[in-house]
Amino acid sequence: MKKTILILNLLLLLTSCHSQTDSESSNEISFHVNSNVKNSDTDYFKEIVENWKDYLNSQEYVRGESYHWDQKDMPYPDYSYVSLLMELRTIVNDNEEIQCTIMGLIPAKNDYYLLKTMYTQQNDSTGVVELKYIVSVYAKMVEGEYVFFNSTQYHKEIYENREVGEISYIVHPDHKFIEEDAKKMNEFNRRTAELFETEPIEFDYVVTNNSTDLGQLMGLNFFSYSYQPVQSGGMADNYNTIIYAGNNSAYYPHEVVHLYTNVKFSRQYHPWVDEGIATLFGGSTGYELDWHLQKLKAFLSSHPEYEIKELSKLETDIPNGEFMTDFRYAIGGFLMKKIYEKEGMKGLFEALQAGRSEEDYFDVLKDKLGFERTEFEDYLRKEVSKLEDVTEDNLQKFKY
Repeated sequence: MKKTILILNLLLLLTSCHSQTDSESSNEISFHVNSNVKNSDTDYFKEIVENWKDYLNSQEYVRGESYHWDQKDMPYPDYSYVSLLMELRTIVNDNEEIQCTIMGLIPAKNDYYLLKTMYTQQNDSTGVVELKYIVSVYAKMVEGEYVFFNSTQYHKEIYENREVGEISYIVHPDHKFIEEDAKKMNEFNRRTAELFETEPIEFDYVVTNNSTDLGQLMGLNFFSYSYQPVQSGGMADNYNTIIYAGNNSAYYPHEVVHLYTNVKFSRQYHPWVDEGIATLFGGSTGYELDWHLQKLKAFLSSHPEYEIKELSKLETDIPNGEFMTDFRYAIGGFLMKKIYEKEGMKGLFEALQAGRSEEDYFDVLKDKLGFERTEFEDYLRKEVSKLEDVTEDNLQKFKY
């Protein structure tokens, strides 16, 4: 789940999905209603499906007047959908075929309907059909017409809600809610507000036991990272101020920090700055930054041949077989820690304002830490090697 964060924050005006009555070759996405759908002739089916097609055709996925989303309680559509549409847009631009299939439209609770759509792609050279996504979206009649709702709004209505300080918890029915974890989360939220020199943020916190449950709740019934070796992860929706937690806990400090970096300097920063600061103060995958640094040190020591040069070419997970430590979090957190030790929050604030490109990122590192881009790997290996070794048994002290 955590890998989706790389694309889920790119909320742009993206693609179009045009209706066709057959599956003939086209540079556009074809639209199809599964033959087993029994209610396709009903008025509600026609209106809801037409609204979904209008939304896909609008190319206004985040905001706009041409699509049909309720914005009263949650002003933006689901954070997750747009990234999927972005990939579809890339496929269409490459003159490849995508089919959008309506799998069904069924009644849900509180007078909602659940619309499930599937997206497939056929490889021209092999003829193999690849399943890209299965996505769920909720619709309900408001003032005489059907509109779509953010899935979190739907689940907020039907799941248990808990209020702890500034945090509104939405609790998956399979999750055992622990009040003490929620209180610790609220305390962390208030400390982080002081650190970032702002008022505590009020936010919704969706808590599930694992990333599979979380994906289903978010309407991502299937996507390329649905089945990962470590079933724990989450994300922050900065647009609707929601934390999605698939870590089986009411405590998720990493994602809280993301809310504050966005409030402070919205979308001005490189993702390695953002992830580095979030890991510095909030850890990752249930462990503080020092745990990840020990894993990074061990990997670099045992793999002197592994190239640490271009960020875009680095594998996301440190390839040590544990699937727990991410280069963005470990390396990013280490470098932001170095800046914080030198300049405090002032240095981090300046890093957050430095720009979003890879060039901007290395300019920050040169300005704050004094090394050139060509010296990145040498600096990292040298400085990480200086970290004091911690035994495997003592590593557990970094678990939160």
